[in-house]
Amino acid sequence: MESNLRFKIRLAKLNDLELITEFWWCLIKEQEIYDDRIVNSDFNKHKSVNFLRERIVNGNLFVAESQNLEILGLGTISKDFHFLQTNFEVWNIADIWIKKEFRRKNIASEIIERLETVAKEQGADEIRLTVYSGNLSAISLYQKLKYNPKIITFSKPLSTDLNTD
Repeated sequence: MESNLRFKIRLAKLNDLELITEFWWCLIKEQEIYDDRIVNSDFNKHKSVNFLRERIVNGNLFVAESQNLEILGLGTISKDFHFLQTNFEVWNIADIWIKKEFRRKNIASEIIERLETVAKEQGADEIRLTVYSGNLSAISLYQKLKYNPKIITFSKPLSTDLNTD
């Protein structure tokens, strides 16, 4: 899909934190169909603000911003720390989320490409990311960007009464 939307990818700033937190909770809400264990609580909202603030301060959170300064989406990049010595450096992309009305306009691809560049400049040899097996649109995007499956995570509920309402 061709788009005339003009935007740039930039480092997130602390004054973006409130909106980024709102967007991040939209991401969590959208992922509930794959994993509904996250509790929408004041405690978790406080933790998420701290988590996102840390990502911003450390230069790990990027946003897509339109010409009229509207934030359209976000993504994070971070070094993967293995407890053993490794012979190459892996970085992780996470939290890719675009506002619904701006999806399929190449924004996620541009964010990911910028995150890859940042990681490579910091010495990354490989990028990894995790996606829910049912998130077919994200899987399609990552395959288009030349990502290949590497790890399969299995899940088995041990309780039939997981709803705590």
